[in-house]
Amino acid sequence: MIRMGLGPRQKQNIMNEYIADNNIRQVIILNTKQHDTKYNLTIEPEYVEYNDWEMYRVFYPLIEKIDKDTLVVVDEPYRTTVYQDLKYNCATVYLNQTEHRIIFSKLPFIEDKDDFRILMKFEKASKHVDKFDYDILQTEDVMIKPTRMKLRVANVATTKKQKERYNKTRDKLFDNIGNKDPDTIPRKLQLLAGDYKKQLIEDDKIYIARNQRFGLDNVYTYNNYVRDKDYIVIDTHYNRVRFIDFLLDNKITTVKYLATDLSIDTVIMNDFVQWKARLDAFYAKANLYQ
Repeated sequence: MIRMGLGPRQKQNIMNEYIADNNIRQVIILNTKQHDTKYNLTIEPEYVEYNDWEMYRVFYPLIEKIDKDTLVVVDEPYRTTVYQDLKYNCATVYLNQTEHRIIFSKLPFIEDKDDFRILMKFEKASKHVDKFDYDILQTEDVMIKPTRMKLRVANVATTKKQKERYNKTRDKLFDNIGNKDPDTIPRKLQLLAGDYKKQLIEDDKIYIARNQRFGLDNVYTYNNYVRDKDYIVIDTHYNRVRFIDFLLDNKITTVKYLATDLSIDTVIMNDFVQWKARLDAFYAKANLYQ
């Protein structure tokens, strides 16, 4: 079964009900260090972290251990959109040892609906599944509680001097790109635009940025933020997985974003809006097919 959009308490209840209804003898939870919730189950579970899924010291003992009376749970597995990720493939081997499988994911995908095939790999316990089609939601045991995302923008006007500096920096970056990764250009421009947002930082609010360049106690980074806080975003993370981790950790469904009138912030906001539209479209179609 695949269950999406649930919180820890709901997941725990589902697992305990499944254990009781199916005479489960042991529980293995495949999780990640980014989402390492510990559950109070009627059977003490064994947790196996994502980076260990492919390790020989874990792989073979786990295959021997998992049997027909074992429940294997995959908890928030999205770490990459690479369909044939080795760790994902190892997980399918574990799952193939038993018919008792539960897959939990807050969101149906990272980038787009085709990522859902990764969840189906776990559900089918197979390294290869068919291309995604919404019909799957009719034929498989899938239940979805939508996670609706919103974007709230606070605008930051830049000065003529700031715009000139930004344009000069942008042109220099493009002129010297050579064989460098082109993705470094928007990343550097976002940091520069973020510098212009410092004027709006308030002492009684907390913020998230890419690094610690502001030197302020109320501005955290994606490497050291405190969970369950109401953050205002100065810089988004360029890695979608890392940004989603941040949103889920803090139960954020409305992203509060400081945006300048520079092109890089327009690109960032449009990208988020397009991602949100893909998510909303999935939920809308899933509602028709379930």
